[in-house]
Amino acid sequence: MSKWRERLERMKTCEYWVIAYRKRNAGANLLQEDRIEGFRLLPQKKFITQADPFLYTHQGKTWLFYEKQNLTDMKGVLWCRNLDEPQAKPVKVLEEPFHLSYPQIFRYGRYTYMLPETRNAGEIRLYRCEQFPGRWEKVETLAEISAVDTTILEDNDCYYLFTYTDNCLEIYLCEPEPERFRPVKKEKIYRSKPSKTARPGGAFIKEDGRLFRPAQNCTDYYGQELIVNEIVRLRGEAQCQTEGGGLDADCFEEREYCRLSPQNVELPGVNAVGIHTYNRNEMYETIDILHREVGFRTILKKIGWKLRK
Repeated sequence: MSKWRERLERMKTCEYWVIAYRKRNAGANLLQEDRIEGFRLLPQKKFITQADPFLYTHQGKTWLFYEKQNLTDMKGVLWCRNLDEPQAKPVKVLEEPFHLSYPQIFRYGRYTYMLPETRNAGEIRLYRCEQFPGRWEKVETLAEISAVDTTILEDNDCYYLFTYTDNCLEIYLCEPEPERFRPVKKEKIYRSKPSKTARPGGAFIKEDGRLFRPAQNCTDYYGQELIVNEIVRLRGEAQCQTEGGGLDADCFEEREYCRLSPQNVELPGVNAVGIHTYNRNEMYETIDILHREVGFRTILKKIGWKLRK
């Protein structure tokens, strides 16, 4: 193939993320199914990325929080949408001067919190909801590290932060204040070897007394597929210190349970080449899908992006 032909093919191709969701009729569970089907797309314009979907129940309604990104500047802004009222307009949740993504929402004490990815700020930031769904205020810096996709886990009255930095999975054990999520104590209890299959890919899943962790497989490229791991061992701080004061690698263990792969996606109009986030609640399941668009319209769009820069 000539260089001009190769250049034309690249110009005709564009990849961006889309979000799909479905109701969990009769207890539907993607972790038990071979095919990814029965989903519908969250509305979006072409060539706009929407990714990292998280679900949160508020006053009996399911809200979907997600990252929205214009491919011109690649800066993520956080939005949300009420899935139980499909005609309702999306709401902008949070915008900072830097990129935001991965908006995990959780309740602690009297407050609702958001733990988004804030890697470009050089710290893990925690936000508290002042007025649902669109007013949030930064209240804590949980760690001064450049990390991605930090995910919180409450298990047996312990709070853990799973995060990914320098291609390694790190786990912190936190002891927050009784009424608000302000850690009075935080200890790193685990750090993995460098891995392209350990990056968090959604909230933890508890089912039938078992605990599962979605993780991104980025072996060949970013967002290649999701590996859902079952956690078989997670011990607390006192059990994770070696005699020399280092970290005991045996305090945490997980094993592969299943995979969510793009070749199993059955969704009209979507050319799936990647998946990197999965979440669910009692009513819905949601994933994001890397869609590959190929056509001459893509060339015109890319020229427009260049002119706007």
